[in-house]
Amino acid sequence: MHIESLLARHRERVEAIQGRLGRIYVRRVARSLAGQAALGGAVLVVVAAAAAAESVLGVLREGVATAALLGAWAMAALAYAAGRKLAAGRLRRALSREIERSGDVHADRARLEASAPEARVRCMIDAEERRSVALPLAGFAVLAPLTLHLVVYCLVSGWSLPWSALLEGFDGWVCLSLAIVGHVHVIVAYLAFRYARALHEAPTRVLADDPPPGALRALGYATLAACIPGLIFFVIPPILVAVTGAFVVPAFVLARERLLEERRWLDAQRDMAAAGRAR
Repeated sequence: MHIESLLARHRERVEAIQGRLGRIYVRRVARSLAGQAALGGAVLVVVAAAAAAESVLGVLREGVATAALLGAWAMAALAYAAGRKLAAGRLRRALSREIERSGDVHADRARLEASAPEARVRCMIDAEERRSVALPLAGFAVLAPLTLHLVVYCLVSGWSLPWSALLEGFDGWVCLSLAIVGHVHVIVAYLAFRYARALHEAPTRVLADDPPPGALRALGYATLAACIPGLIFFVIPPILVAVTGAFVVPAFVLARERLLEERRWLDAQRDMAAAGRAR
C-alpha cells in the first residue's frame, strides 16, 4: 500500500480512537489530577488550622482553615478542568508520533503497517485506572466531612453572620475536629487506596456480581477509629463520625459504578472493533 494511503488510513483510525476511547482516558486523567489537588488542599487545611490555633502556632488569623477548606474544592475543580486539557494533548501527541515522517519511506511504511493505536490508548487508559479511582475517592473522603459540617454550621447560624464571622467561627470546629478525629480522615483515605487497588485487580464480572467490600468497611473502621478518643468525650465523636460517614461512604459505591460503566463500555468497543475486523 502506498505511504500516503497508509497515512490517511492511520489518521482516520486515530480520529476515531480519540473520539471513542479518548474520552475515557481524558476523564481518568482529570479525575486523578483533581484527586491530587484535593489531597493537597487537605494538607493545606491541616497546616492552616495549626497555624491559626493559638495553642499550636497562632501565627495566622482565624478563618484561614475554613478558607483553605473551600479553596481545596476550588483547586480540585481547576485541576479537573486543566487535567482534561493536558490529557487531550498528551493523547494527541502519543498518537501523532506514528504518523511523523522520518525521511525513510520503507521505515515509515513498516511502522504504519505495524502500528496499533487502539492498543496504545487502551494501555494508557488501563495505566490510569487505579489512580483515577484512588485519588479522587481519597480526596473526597478527607474533604467531605468538614464540608458537610460547614454546611450544617451555616444552616444552624441561619446565614445571619457576616461571611468573615462564619469563617472565623467555623475555624474552631476545624481545629477541634482535626485534633480529635483527624486520624480517622487518614484511615479512610488509606482505605480508599486499598479499595481502588481491589477494584483495579478485580475482573469486570466480579465488579458486577461480587464487588470487593468498600463502603461499609470504611464506615465501620472510621467509627471504630473514632472510639479511640471518643470514649473520653462521651462517645460523641464515634456517633458524629458514623452520621457523617453515612453521607460520605456512598462515594465508594459510586466509584465502583463509574469504573464498572467504563469497563463495560471499553469491552463493548473492543467487541465491536473485533466484529468489524472479522467481516
